[in-house]
Amino acid sequence: MSAANVYRAHEKKFDAVVSVVLGLALWELIDSFLVNNPLVLVGPSRVAASFLSLLSRGVLARHVYATFTEFILGYLVGVVVGFGVGVVMALSRHTKEVLSPWVTIWYNAPVILLAPLFITALGLGLVSKMAIVFIAAVFPVLFNTYTGMSTVDGRLIEAVRAFGGTRRQIFFKVTLPGALPLVMTGLRLSVGRALVGAIVSEFFGSRAGLGYLITAASEAFRTAEAFVGVVLLAVGGYATFEVLKYAERRLLPGTSIEYKGFASASIRREEMSCVTKPCVKRSR
Repeated sequence: MSAANVYRAHEKKFDAVVSVVLGLALWELIDSFLVNNPLVLVGPSRVAASFLSLLSRGVLARHVYATFTEFILGYLVGVVVGFGVGVVMALSRHTKEVLSPWVTIWYNAPVILLAPLFITALGLGLVSKMAIVFIAAVFPVLFNTYTGMSTVDGRLIEAVRAFGGTRRQIFFKVTLPGALPLVMTGLRLSVGRALVGAIVSEFFGSRAGLGYLITAASEAFRTAEAFVGVVLLAVGGYATFEVLKYAERRLLPGTSIEYKGFASASIRREEMSCVTKPCVKRSR
């Protein structure tokens, strides 16, 4: 296989790697020749050296574990609650009218101002930090779930109902598969907000975590250590984002009705029948 064929087969991955390498090289050049002040900016080489130093002292693992625990637990609770509330609001107009004002109020409340209140009410332990991550992560999932379920093509629903489909069948085989693309987008958008929530929660009264590491290092003018925390957060967010993209690629092809965007193509009679009862593929 020629080099051109190899490039075409892995073009996206190759372009991404080249972009990262060029970005790191530019960062190093700016640090070495333009700024050259370790109190203001440090290049990748100094960040790597600081990372190895923190790792060898056993300090880094404690901070990563603390932030990872807060992020994962708060994020999972936010996803479950956001999805559940989004589904209920989409299915019940009365529930939507009751919850909408509260959702809007809490969504517009700045997390950084709520953090001290949560810590005062729930203490300095894990629960308060989970609550802050939860508040940050829940709304993208909620909004995308509600929008996805509310904008499913009504013709699909009417077609299944015409073939005797029950509400349960309509929900699981039409509405939910149709909403999945937006739900997965909400999951990805929540990652960044959840990481911000985890870091904000560690700014107040915390003794461990990447947010605490960044704050303590910045106050002591250890810029390289602060950049280690920032880079680890960026890498962790990117990895989580890619995992969710992979899950989306694996999950969406398994839905009962192939649903692309919000416009439906013409659906044959036998395809609609397969929604309400088992069907056998006909040979052509």
